[in-house]
This record gives sequence, structure tokens and C-alpha cells, in this order.
Amino acid sequence: MNEVVECIKCICGCNELSRDRIKEILCKKIHGFLSDEAALVMFKKFIPANSSTHTHIEIIQRAKQYLEMDIDTEELEEFAEDLEEHLEDQLKTNSDTKKALELVIFEYSKKIESSKDYENFTANLREKYKSRFRRTS
Repeated sequence: MNEVVECIKCICGCNELSRDRIKEILCKKIHGFLSDEAALVMFKKFIPANSSTHTHIEIIQRAKQYLEMDIDTEELEEFAEDLEEHLEDQLKTNSDTKKALELVIFEYSKKIESSKDYENFTANLREKYKSRFRRTS
């Protein structure tokens, strides 16, 4: 019965993870966490649909894509318009596009790391980790 209630309570999919995998996710720094596709999918399922964290994740993913390819100025300017003003200016005026995109990733990663969504998600995972320990003891 307890496992059924646990499944109903958690929509992110962490119930399917092993204790070791939960620990691995919890031990990652924010940049590693955001690069872990499975962890990111769970996180997106966990956070409310109207949360600004979804936008921050999307911005980071787009910036990472742009780092890996050549993009035209028009596309870059369109992307820059979605950013906070200081980052938009940085991207539009900096001759080193790679450095400006890395700054975008860094800044939005910090926003996610300090968000209530991330705090609640990691607290949920910590609780799952602890409860699995209690069951196996």
C-alpha cells in the first residue's frame, strides 16, 4: 500500500530509479544535472507547467545548441531578445559569441539552482533516497 501511495504522489518518475541512481543525481553540480537528460526529464515533469524554470531550461538548451553550430546573426538576435537585458546586450555586442553563450548558460543555470523548483525537486529526491534506505534496512 505504501508503494502505491508513493507512486501516486510522485509524477516525475523517480520511483523507477535505483537508490544509487538517485544518489548520483543528487551529487551532481547544477551543470552536470542540467546535462543529464534523464534527470532533466524528471525535473521538467516535477515542476509546475507555468513555472519560469521551464523557460530557463529551454534557454539553456538553445544556448547549448548554438554553441555546437554556426548560426546566423538574425537567429542569434532573435534568441537574444528572449534573454534578460544584460545578457541580450552581451550577446548582441560581444564579438566572442561562444563566450556570450557560455555566460547565458551560466547565468540561467544559477537561476535554476537557486529556484524553489530545484530546491523542492532535490528535497523530493533526498526523501526518496532516505525512504529506500529505510526499506532495505
